[in-house]
Amino acid sequence: MASNGKIARLPREIRDDLNRRLQNGEQGGPLLAWLNALPAVSAVLAREFAGVPVSKQNLCEWRAGGFAEWQARQETLDQARELAADAGEITAATDGRLTDHLATVLAVRYASALAGLNGEVTEELRRRLRALRGLCQDIVELRRGDHGGARLKMEQERLEREREKTEKEVVEQFLRWMENQQVRDLVCQNWVNPEERERRLREILR
Repeated sequence: MASNGKIARLPREIRDDLNRRLQNGEQGGPLLAWLNALPAVSAVLAREFAGVPVSKQNLCEWRAGGFAEWQARQETLDQARELAADAGEITAATDGRLTDHLATVLAVRYASALAGLNGEVTEELRRRLRALRGLCQDIVELRRGDHGGARLKMEQERLEREREKTEKEVVEQFLRWMENQQVRDLVCQNWVNPEERERRLREILR
């Protein structure tokens, strides 16, 4: 997509609307008529392209460039949404311990591959073991990430407990201080009304 193309210079919402119309199979003639009639498009064309309208050639170039990129992004977003939904279902099904389940499945696959071993290592067995070894490395990395995340969560929970403990100790210490009359007088000295404060000052200055 050329960054100085006519359609590429149009506002984002207009380009998105055009892409959706192209996706729905609208034809070039009606699209160009709709596009060139928009006031925002006319303003861009007048300002940057001497008022020359969007042409069939411009639309063809956009189909091959900006529209194709938009379609790719839409597919990626759709896949991301599907993966997010699948991840939620998988997490619920595995009680949040997906990598542990994967490790168990992999161990079963290893056992299955080696179950029929009678001393002869065939090329087929080597191929299966190579594939399993690759999966093993991937699962190790995933589990390392999970365990790191678990350690971080534990540390966060520990810090939160320490914070709550500290707050509780501060409150308890404050209550112990308040049992001392001098501390109570000091803390409460500003709680009297102005008249009482004036009276106390007069008594001090006698």
